[in-house]
Amino acid sequence: MRVLQIIEALTRGGAERLVVELAGEFQRRGIENTVLCLSARGDWAAALEREGLYAGCLGKRPGLDPAIAGKLRRRIREISPDIVQTHLFTANLWGRIASLPRRDWGLVATLHNVDRWRSPAQILADRALAGTADRYVAVSRAVADYYARCGLAGRRVRVIPNGIHWNGTQLGEPLGRAVAIVRACGRLVENKGFDVLVRAAAILRDKGAVLRIEIIGEGPERARLEARIKSLGLEDRVTLTGERDDARALIAGADIFVLPSFTEGLPLVVLEALYAGRPIVTTDLPGLRGVVQHGENALVVPAGMPGATAEAIMLLLARPELGRALGRAARARAREEFSIERTASSYLELYREVLEKRSA
Repeated sequence: MRVLQIIEALTRGGAERLVVELAGEFQRRGIENTVLCLSARGDWAAALEREGLYAGCLGKRPGLDPAIAGKLRRRIREISPDIVQTHLFTANLWGRIASLPRRDWGLVATLHNVDRWRSPAQILADRALAGTADRYVAVSRAVADYYARCGLAGRRVRVIPNGIHWNGTQLGEPLGRAVAIVRACGRLVENKGFDVLVRAAAILRDKGAVLRIEIIGEGPERARLEARIKSLGLEDRVTLTGERDDARALIAGADIFVLPSFTEGLPLVVLEALYAGRPIVTTDLPGLRGVVQHGENALVVPAGMPGATAEAIMLLLARPELGRALGRAARARAREEFSIERTASSYLELYREVLEKRSA
């Protein structure tokens, strides 16, 4: 079986990380596979290139670029895959268009998020192309339910939770420092809720909490977050680290990991924190139900509530034994359910089903 994964760019993000993780796991299993970018290489292309897994970039222009459909058809023909797997809206859109009017390869499109941001025209395009892919993958039940409400038949959708490769590193227990390190990670965009975490930091300062907060990532909200940090006098307590090559190690070394998002599919940063046995404070997101349970392997708070976020962090600081117990339960849950080995096996099973159906 030859697999081609397509994504807009290999920038630092959860969907992009899954592409890289799957490519590596497929290679470990002896499955021929490559990754193709539509618009730009991104930071992770070099790692795939070193392993012979990078198929190049088509140079798609921003916005509507009709020429990309022909370029993509030609590149797919050159690579000659059995399965094409697309990720995120842009690659899902152009992958389906490139499959028209006929093709000799299976097409699977992965839905990573609850994409409420789509314009009416984009929603219409999604609906018009719904029958083009052989199957769809939703990374969580919440994503599958959202797209079902948008008209995508449930029988065409398989829920395959994200997974990550864990290197087995044993980490020290959290909450043992004199000054606790609280970390969050993600693109600096509004829906990630980092402004809520900054406001929670002001509440924690006023309550006398001894900690530092580090937000790992880059994005268009940086200037607004910097202004908020300055206006609240938090420069000595809250740091925007920018993108970091060692983000995984930083998450794994946190005393507390916080996900303050308003929307998510199944964020890989939470899986990192689960595997690392970190105490987690997360918002109540449909995509995380079944992954984290309040009081069992995480503390779950309402989205957009800095007071509730601060209260959960204060509880973990006051009761480190609770945080460590949550972390141990989190690690056990991750190993059981969210390994890249399990995720890759589920994808391969689906690929085989698609190919068997197409050959029937």
